[in-house]
Amino acid sequence: MQNPSSNSDSTFELESALPILVHDPGTQQVDSQTLYSISKQSLFAHAIDGVKDYRCFETPQGWVLALDRASLQTFLWRPQDSERIQLPAVEEDFPSRCKCLLSDVPTASSCAVLVLDLDDTQMWVCQIGASKWDSCSYTLTMFDARDNPRERHIARRHGVAAVNGKVYFQLTGYELGIIEFNPDPSLATIEVDMVDLPLSMSMCSTYLVGSYGELFLVVIFFDGDNVHKIAEFAVYKMDFSVPAWCKVDRIGDDRVFLLGGDRIGLSNFGASCKVTPENNLCGNSIYFLNHLAITENYLHVINLENGTEEEQRPFRDKGFPMPLRSPFWLLSTDT
Repeated sequence: MQNPSSNSDSTFELESALPILVHDPGTQQVDSQTLYSISKQSLFAHAIDGVKDYRCFETPQGWVLALDRASLQTFLWRPQDSERIQLPAVEEDFPSRCKCLLSDVPTASSCAVLVLDLDDTQMWVCQIGASKWDSCSYTLTMFDARDNPRERHIARRHGVAAVNGKVYFQLTGYELGIIEFNPDPSLATIEVDMVDLPLSMSMCSTYLVGSYGELFLVVIFFDGDNVHKIAEFAVYKMDFSVPAWCKVDRIGDDRVFLLGGDRIGLSNFGASCKVTPENNLCGNSIYFLNHLAITENYLHVINLENGTEEEQRPFRDKGFPMPLRSPFWLLSTDT
């Protein structure tokens, strides 16, 4: 097995490496994780002291929600400089499988931290500056082709993204779900036709991405039932004035999209990352960690400018054991 270079735990080193993929074996005996910097295309071992003793949930906004399991105290942690935003304690630990995101930048007066249970229809919400976490359950019902009711989950196997203080999620083929915070969470829907998916593509995975006030949908098509091979990809931007998904061939030279998720698509992750001289990323590109091919977890770099795809193999091909969860993204925050 190729050993990653060992780095001392300094904020500067972590900041210069972001965005990174974190390969965590999930054992208490291992103090450091193996990190893969996509800009440097290199592996290194690093103990992230700021949150290593906490239960952590990454978010598409870059901030990490940390929970002290002893005191149940929570806070937001920023990877590039270890800044913390204190949050109140929760009444009990979050469930074993959760998804977390922020509704807006933390400096926004209405910003809420949202935690979604991936196994139940339960959510936890905390406004920045609030004195407590609130929890509530929800009911989402859709009807199949035979008009039979089916319960739907907000985050399981579907994309979730935040734009301008609202959280959007895929509900049905003709509805987009919305969570609004006023300040309590409320659910609403808007009618919008899902994009036309080729009948020849039997398997695909979809990702919602909030980026600079815009909502994008990325669809990764696989080669038949072979999730190890990407056949096609497509990007759509939401036109809220219609509303409708509009196919685009660019996301902007000033950004990249980072895609991934849990094993077998239990929860999909989509984030937008700013291109800077320091991170040396190729703008107008998508970095897709294939979490569906759980024995490989290859990183696919899709250049939207010329339509090319590059495959990087940072972990499994180098002898690293399969982690308890797929490698996940850590990125710099915009604020």
